[in-house]
Amino acid sequence: MQLLKQIENEIKDFDTIIIHRHVNPDGDAYGSQLGLKWLIEQNFKDKRCYAVGESIEWLNYVGSFDVIEDDNIFHNSLVIVTDCANVERISDQRFTLAKKVIKIDHHPNITEYGDLMWVDTSYTSASEMVGYLAIQLGWEIPQKAARAIFNGIVTDSGRFMYRGVSPRTFDVASKLLSTGFDLDELYRNLNTKKLSDLEFTNYIFNNFKLSSNGLASIVVPISEMDKHGLSAEVMNKYANTLAGFEEIKMWITFSERTDGQYRVEFRSSKTIVNELAVKYGGGGHALASGAIAPDLETVNKIIEDADQLLK
Repeated sequence: MQLLKQIENEIKDFDTIIIHRHVNPDGDAYGSQLGLKWLIEQNFKDKRCYAVGESIEWLNYVGSFDVIEDDNIFHNSLVIVTDCANVERISDQRFTLAKKVIKIDHHPNITEYGDLMWVDTSYTSASEMVGYLAIQLGWEIPQKAARAIFNGIVTDSGRFMYRGVSPRTFDVASKLLSTGFDLDELYRNLNTKKLSDLEFTNYIFNNFKLSSNGLASIVVPISEMDKHGLSAEVMNKYANTLAGFEEIKMWITFSERTDGQYRVEFRSSKTIVNELAVKYGGGGHALASGAIAPDLETVNKIIEDADQLLK
């Protein structure tokens, strides 16, 4: 509780708070960042609060981000970074201009950055941490903040099915639901698919390769993504397409970007993958991580290393 009070006191001490998260955001990045912004705006009405970073089209039902053109706004500000273990993966590197930085994250503490860190891997998500923070400090939780945070918890916990879900997770979720946000509307946005999603899923099923050790991998060229109107930045949406099959122990998706590099999505049923992701400049959860591979040679090395982990 002392650490949570420290975070609250830092918020009280600054007129301007800017909230960051990792590049290529997912539901938890959206939820923890926007949820915290809306909590601060509700409970500290005299503060200027911004949430910055690029957006992802299929997650824009959660909310939108601010654009800060004047670097001077960062000076004398408090920056809070949520859901980002690696300093190089923070979206908008102008966070370094801030007077003080707070890190709130549930991933292994790959990079110790910031003047104050709250890092706890026992949480399902950074969104759960933000929700817990608000509850413990007695903050008023507006519906839009509850909705965003709940969405972050749901997506990062695999609908409450992944490792790390605890009684605390459901306590936080219950408190968020008690605000009365429209859960049906949220799930409609979360679960609605397009026929193009089905077509691309079929492509994955028809083209992935499976090793004798249970590694499933697929390299998606940019020409194929163009055909389906997709980009590498949204490929985490399809990261679990190969999940749940008895013969598949680990599955990795490599998606070619416009700059010729490959976005890598690591997923696993049991074998730890975040150390492998870190080896290639990425990071993430024990069983769900990401990285960027500069070329096909690196892609093949990752496949070799991953297959060795399964022997």
